[in-house]
Amino acid sequence: MRSAPPWHDAAVSDDEPLPGGPVPVWPGPDLYTLRALVELDLALDTEVPVDAAWTVVTDVADRAFGRGWQRWYGEALTAEGAGDDLGRLLAQDDLAERVLGRLHDRMREDDEAPDPPCDEGYGWYAYPPGTSPGREAFRRSVRRRRATARAALLSPRRRRVAGRRSRD
Repeated sequence: MRSAPPWHDAAVSDDEPLPGGPVPVWPGPDLYTLRALVELDLALDTEVPVDAAWTVVTDVADRAFGRGWQRWYGEALTAEGAGDDLGRLLAQDDLAERVLGRLHDRMREDDEAPDPPCDEGYGWYAYPPGTSPGREAFRRSVRRRRATARAALLSPRRRRVAGRRSRD
């Protein structure tokens, strides 16, 4: 029995930079990691065995938020008034964002925790900085779609080709 998948190369570290760019930050201290923690917290109250899943998710949270995440998580829940009502945290995105913001604040304070993601307006865009197709490309596609729909509506249907069956 193998401990690693057959495609895994033990000589290559997961922390080494990829040839095309920087090391991907996974798992990230984001809303999805927080939701996984909350969903597993809720599952612990049921009779479903989640021991292995809890181990995996807590390891992910340790890597994403840092070692003190459990204490910070509890503090953030009580500070935001969620307390023991974790279902409310899943249902209300604004509450989850506030709890995540408190976790990020605690990450900034702790020297051993990883740096939280910065919100400096960086993102993946289809066009280079300073250029944009503007509204003209959108308007052109709307006009083209309108003309195609008009032609399809007003032109006669194509004749049936011999040998094809109808879909009736």
